[in-house]
Amino acid sequence: MEQYWEWLCSIPCLYPRQREILLRCFHTPEGVWRASSRELEYLIEKGFRWAERVLRCQRELPPEKTVNMRLEKGIQFISCEHTSYPERLRMLPDRPHGLFYRGALPADGQPSVAVVGARLCTRGGRELAQDLAASLARAGAQIVSGAACGIDGAAQWAALEAGGPSFAVLGCGADVCYPASHARLLERAAAEGGVLSELPPGAPPVRHHFPMRNRIISGLADVVVVVEARRKSGSLITAGCAAEQGRTVLAVPGRPGDVLSVGCNELIDQGAGIFLSAESLIKTLFPNYKPQNRQLSDDILLAPAEELVYSSFGLQAESLDELQARTALSLPELSESLLSLELRGLIQETERGWYRRKPPDGLPAR
Repeated sequence: MEQYWEWLCSIPCLYPRQREILLRCFHTPEGVWRASSRELEYLIEKGFRWAERVLRCQRELPPEKTVNMRLEKGIQFISCEHTSYPERLRMLPDRPHGLFYRGALPADGQPSVAVVGARLCTRGGRELAQDLAASLARAGAQIVSGAACGIDGAAQWAALEAGGPSFAVLGCGADVCYPASHARLLERAAAEGGVLSELPPGAPPVRHHFPMRNRIISGLADVVVVVEARRKSGSLITAGCAAEQGRTVLAVPGRPGDVLSVGCNELIDQGAGIFLSAESLIKTLFPNYKPQNRQLSDDILLAPAEELVYSSFGLQAESLDELQARTALSLPELSESLLSLELRGLIQETERGWYRRKPPDGLPAR
């Protein structure tokens, strides 16, 4: 049966709703393959012009050829009826009929978090996504995202560098490198996690494919975290899918009026949870996890100025000017305190004049 599912899922430009119509008419993928020309022509006459593609593939692309072409590209396939199909997706009413993938699929018994956000993100948003993904990966979570530029790619790179698996869900074929700048990321994800798509090999990254893939990103996750999002962005589509699927949605709050915070703030207004920190999310997903990173504790004695500076850091990197305004210290006092905190391993300079608290377990600055 798998080869018939693969054949049905490999028909170019045939999408889930159209396959559902075929399955209602012919009951099984094999039934679609064995449908007579007259039956398919009847569908075409009734206005279902896309049935012409099925008729063409019956003549030109038999199941055996489909399987061989896919194997030549090093891609695996699994149908929604296979026993190893991801359980998180199996329960969805609009689950993909099949998945084409390189590498592996997310493990059913391991917590999974989707980290999504703006392509044109801020430096602070990128760093937060990196810290979050790396911390979750070290705790044992799987990171899922769309491998897009910005927040998605930053989170997936950080998870891989932290030693965890990362899974990229594409809006094109699993053999298509999109975006082209993320070729190394996709290759590494395929080697240490997985690259997957419901679209057949060779499918191009056209606009209407991406809302479809967003339901898979959220469907493979237990929690979806939106780091930065514009109004009406793709990240909000993912969050909407997650809410419909019964997943937990968390959003990073931002200042009112910030373009990249509008989407997150609207999600919170609509009932999404507020993302507080990686540590709080890890405690929820892994109650018994005890990080080995160095924490500021009673045995680390700080001078009053150092303590003032350290307590001024939030989730994102802070500039020298921002810290001086927040602490009211002179520039020499502030610089001395920053140097002392950096030598103690409590903060790091991400770029000239910008500092942040040391990420858990010492994730390197980027």
